Amino acid sequence: MARVARSRQGRAWALGLLLPVVAQASEIGVNLQLVFNEQASFADGIDRSLGFDPATAAARLLGGRLGSFSGGRMLFSLQGRHSVSIADPGVDVLPDSRRNLLRVDAASTASGGLLADAVQQNLGTTWFCEATVLHCNANTAFSTLQTAAPVLLPPAGPAALLQPIRLQATATATPLAPGVVLNSGKLLLNGSLRVEATFTAKAPQQYVADALAATAGAGGGVPAARWGAAAADLLALRTAQWTDTAVVASLQAVRTPELEAAQRLLTVARDSATLLATGAAPGTAFDTPFQLTRQLWDVVATADPGLGRSLAGSTSDNISSSDRAAELAVMRLVLAGADDTSFAAGLADALAHPQAAGPVAALTLDGARLGLDGATLSVFHLDGDGSGRALIDLPGAGRHALWRTGYDRVALIDGPAAGLTVLASADGVGARLTPGGREVYLGEAFGGLLQLDGGHAAVQLQLNNVFGDGLLVVASWGVSAVPEPGAALLLAGGLALLAVWRRRRT
Repeated sequence: MARVARSRQGRAWALGLLLPVVAQASEIGVNLQLVFNEQASFADGIDRSLGFDPATAAARLLGGRLGSFSGGRMLFSLQGRHSVSIADPGVDVLPDSRRNLLRVDAASTASGGLLADAVQQNLGTTWFCEATVLHCNANTAFSTLQTAAPVLLPPAGPAALLQPIRLQATATATPLAPGVVLNSGKLLLNGSLRVEATFTAKAPQQYVADALAATAGAGGGVPAARWGAAAADLLALRTAQWTDTAVVASLQAVRTPELEAAQRLLTVARDSATLLATGAAPGTAFDTPFQLTRQLWDVVATADPGLGRSLAGSTSDNISSSDRAAELAVMRLVLAGADDTSFAAGLADALAHPQAAGPVAALTLDGARLGLDGATLSVFHLDGDGSGRALIDLPGAGRHALWRTGYDRVALIDGPAAGLTVLASADGVGARLTPGGREVYLGEAFGGLLQLDGGHAAVQLQLNNVFGDGLLVVASWGVSAVPEPGAALLLAGGLALLAVWRRRRT
């Protein structure tokens, strides 16, 4: 068989330059990869422009929806070889030395794009027959590659990463022995062109504004459909194919906190609008992954079985985190009938100035809006004191129903001197709470209503097992128009100041 004068297998050439990345907010990874395997005859040669699909490249690198370009690099690898088929008439007597049959002069060149210098490879070799054989046929020769390392130019922006590279290869064959004929010769070039870029994420409110602009007019005037269309736009943005090769989890668009937060805000708006639109309609179902909308629905459904509602189901919106203060802010905006402009502006303000947790109700609404006539629904933003205890201030009312969120003990810090009765089960068996008394064990439960006799007086309760922020919904019936403790103190202070002012006037 024919052998190659230099039989070293060609080594792949690879080059990459990583540009500096400014660490601002989260970073999102985007990449494109083009794997090529070019073949051509010696007569035709190879001349090809290596570039990415324009539509895919524009969507990933030039659209601007993900964020601002912060850095990138291009990686290019190239390996070349050639193969031949030779007709050798051979000899009748073994020669004293090897017979050279054919010389192939071949080379490949990669140039342009971000390559500062052309990459050149010598693919040539000499084919021969050993002195121990009379006749030789074809084989494949591998190239001996050049070691020169050209330098990539730093791209000014993502568009620079998309400049194509021109790939060329040529070959000529010269017979070296009488009667030797080249039947066929083939050039082979393979490798890959990969672009890796990073984008700095925007603030959640900016993603919300982008999604509203991208879906302007969607929903046909139905609030739930309007917010749902914008939320779906962000879900599609998060789950789009942004990479051809794997990136670390922290760079994946679907795991970018700012993108998920924006989708969550719009999804809360969708579910809030759906909840309000349901109103008093009986026998309806409701699905939501959020604590606020879920509790509001479940309290109404449980407190009034006559509505024929089951407890809230869940949804598959690919949302894994929560922000209780933001949920409250979104519900307020939806209750106020916000449009695109006022929603985006109100949301930006709410995120910049989140409402702190505390014992005073963060939000109240008429229960009749959700089908619970005669009741006031109060939402509390809870944050435990480190020991798992949190306080809530309830208005004077005939009775209350608290949603069970994992607490198994309750204490009456302040309230009517005679105390209150708390019912922890449907069988009517309860316990007596006295002001300043010890905690009462309610039993292990998560979900369902805790009934409380209101006593028509302002009440302060202490709950246990409150770790981290959370939301609690309370339904109250027969709420009296008595100022809350904080308002009463302000009123008393105002009267005292008025009395002082009058004495000074006298």
